[in-house]
Amino acid sequence: MAPTKDQLTTVAFGVSEVTDAARADALRLLGEDTALHEEWIAGLAVNSAAPEAVLKRVFTVDPFPEPGYWLTYHPLPPAVARVAVTHPDTRVRRILAENPHLPPDALATLAEDPDERVRRVAVVTACDNGLELPTESIVRAATAPDARLRYLATGLPGLPDETLLALAGDPDPRVRAAAIDSWSWPRLRPEVRAAAEAAPHPWVRKAVERATHVDAPLPTTVDGFLTETDERRRADAAFAAPVDAELAALLVTHENGSLRHHAACNPHVPTELALTLAADPDPSVRLAVSLRADLTEEQRVAIDYTVPTGRHPVPSWVKERFGDPDALREIAASGHVLLRRGVTCAPELPDDVIERLAADDDYFVKLMLCENDHAPHHLLVEMFADWNGLSWGTLVTRRNFARPGLARFADDPRARLRYAALFDPQAEPELVERLSHDGDDMVRHHAAADPRLPRRRLVQLLGAEGTPRAAARNPGLPVELMHRLLDIAGAPRREAASNDAPS
Repeated sequence: MAPTKDQLTTVAFGVSEVTDAARADALRLLGEDTALHEEWIAGLAVNSAAPEAVLKRVFTVDPFPEPGYWLTYHPLPPAVARVAVTHPDTRVRRILAENPHLPPDALATLAEDPDERVRRVAVVTACDNGLELPTESIVRAATAPDARLRYLATGLPGLPDETLLALAGDPDPRVRAAAIDSWSWPRLRPEVRAAAEAAPHPWVRKAVERATHVDAPLPTTVDGFLTETDERRRADAAFAAPVDAELAALLVTHENGSLRHHAACNPHVPTELALTLAADPDPSVRLAVSLRADLTEEQRVAIDYTVPTGRHPVPSWVKERFGDPDALREIAASGHVLLRRGVTCAPELPDDVIERLAADDDYFVKLMLCENDHAPHHLLVEMFADWNGLSWGTLVTRRNFARPGLARFADDPRARLRYAALFDPQAEPELVERLSHDGDDMVRHHAAADPRLPRRRLVQLLGAEGTPRAAARNPGLPVELMHRLLDIAGAPRREAASNDAPS
């Protein structure tokens, strides 16, 4: 029977005594497994303990393993990022430029990459994630020959004022339009404004129109409302304008359900008039009435409203009371679930309110409490174990998710809690090794990357099904072994590699 990969890695790298012939044969077989090499390289590329000499070898591998998700979204150690941005493959650099976790200096390097697509992607990443590049990099992007790059650069955080004003006179109409807004317009030279006003391109004309537009007051009377031709302004008036009694009466009986919904939300509509909407045929209108600040609990309970599934915005009046402990207590005791959910978003909550919300019957009240760092440890653990939302893994970063003591869950039937046991800083190597045999992939992979894992088991997992990448990113992997993996994968040796001290 042919040896398995984990047996081969144990023979090739293990501490047990084997014959030279057996080791050579294992190395030969491992050297033929290119799929395994890709897993090792992908793991080493994000290994936080990998020295620069290892990273240089990783990022000069040709062909480079499919970067996929790990290079686009994985937070890369600074040393990794510095080396990765110099990779000779344009596609690798372009994918890397999408990574929102790159240090600003690495992203700045990509923003001045020889390839125009890499430059554009890097600038878009900086804009989308609010990452401020060095000023000189911003200016070079904003003055580049590539008009599309100049256009993208208008959205860069930290763009100098004088550079933005210069772009308002750019020869490309897209760039000019992006640089003209209500801030820049009055600061432009008269001849630049005149040229923009006379520009034939519709983008520039639209930009000038937006920059010079002054909103008239919203209508507050029936006459003003009926003569208003802009449907958006009519909706805004119904939602928030200080409407008079006659217009309020028109709105709550309007045939347009959307306007009735807005009127139900408008605090300037008198309470008694708004309550006439409590029997509205539109369920969204009834829900809007039930959330008004001026209702008593008895009035809310009397409304036949339904809370649709999904997230709902926190009512503005609830946000306004976030700094008032007594108001928070009152809202947290409300029978309306959306008000209780809204309270969980307050930056600070009294201890008794936290206790009440943590015991709430509504699942999403407790979940939203966890998301805002107020939840007690026991609730965080409960949600971590059972919630299936996309961001469940972030719960371990909450202030009250105490990590010491989590090892008590190592034998829990729920895989999530066995996974949590590995976050315990006091977990022993024996426990980590035991969980590296777990039947759940997530638990086993996390254990494979745990630096407390004994070397004997770590070496085995370098070839075990599903764990080679996790084992290769383990910070406890000796540097000498990192280089040996790269040797087998055919990565060229560099002189600097000889300067690494094996651990």
